Amino acid sequence: MDSEQVRSRRGRGHDPEGNRRAVLDAARRLFSAHGYAGAGIRAIAAEAGVTPGLVMAYFGTKDGLFLEAVGAGTGVTGAVLDAVANDPDRLPRALAHAYLERWDRLPDEDPWPALIRSALSHPPSAELFRGILDQQVSEPLVRLIGESARSDVRLAMVRSVLFGVIMERYMFAHEPARSVPTEQLEPALADVLATAVGAREAAPGAGSDGSARAADAGPVRADAGPVVAAPAPEELFGPLQACLQRYRALTGAVVKDFGIGVAASEVLDALRRAGAPYRRTMGEVAGVVSLSQGGLTMQADRLAESGLIERERDGRDRRIVRLRLTPAGLDLAARVADARAAGEREMLAGLGAAEQARLRDLLALLGRSLDEAGPERTERRTRTTDAAEPEGA
Repeated sequence: MDSEQVRSRRGRGHDPEGNRRAVLDAARRLFSAHGYAGAGIRAIAAEAGVTPGLVMAYFGTKDGLFLEAVGAGTGVTGAVLDAVANDPDRLPRALAHAYLERWDRLPDEDPWPALIRSALSHPPSAELFRGILDQQVSEPLVRLIGESARSDVRLAMVRSVLFGVIMERYMFAHEPARSVPTEQLEPALADVLATAVGAREAAPGAGSDGSARAADAGPVRADAGPVVAAPAPEELFGPLQACLQRYRALTGAVVKDFGIGVAASEVLDALRRAGAPYRRTMGEVAGVVSLSQGGLTMQADRLAESGLIERERDGRDRRIVRLRLTPAGLDLAARVADARAAGEREMLAGLGAAEQARLRDLLALLGRSLDEAGPERTERRTRTTDAAEPEGA
């Protein structure tokens, strides 16, 4: 200890607040360096220049000192609660932002990493860690997401996801978690959290996968809400059709800036997604684009004339034709894909992460419902109706 430190400590001999701050600063340094188990009250008192009895008088116990040292900024903080006060759907985004920002900027003397390491092999540390998580994460989350038959499951998933990110990215520094840019990781983490906290529970009578049965076309009861009647089909498919038309118009405007149309961009993207050497047969491309065989042939002709793709005939069977991106075609396909992705993110900017997750789940349910009511079932129903009608009717 140098003379300046001695004078500083003597100068605050009758300064309770200064002594308290000194103890907290010393505790943060020693907890960070040695973990919860390795930092004792005597060592902390010596580091702070006070007596062990004074430390106990200020904080009561070692646990109390540690809780003061880590502070309240480790869980569902006041900033998170303020962010979701008027919009609960913002919870996943607020949690993702708060956790990544705190851990990205974690100071070297912060004791949290040391406590986590201690908790892996030291039962008292593990118990303290559990208590802090219960107090600073579980309790405020229960107030936000409410209590229900599945709230324990949701809470368990949120804690597991957040703790998993902390361990992978910050404690063990595993790749690729360590190097993923925060601006890319944050929305992905928000999506995962939205699945944990934003999915509605299956209504009574729903299938084991949460999907509603076809027989539930009449009035249904939500989890605890009022009785509501199912809307008329045109009230659903009309807006879906309108959204599709607007999506196509906006997508067309994006790709037009690159001098191609939507159909051409679909062909280029189908080849790009195939991976190196960016080649697919005409039949394979036809299976992933919304073009007829004739339309695909026309687009292939135009793209070949522009030097963006090349046709290759199979060496064993000359009837098989493959389309392959040229270097110029691959470059254009990548730039168009980036622009389309940016445009699509902008289209969804009006929806929160939880709302996007619910929309994804509802569209998946609609897709399964459409599959069940597909052409084969419609054809069988038509045959049955025809057979039941009297001859000449």
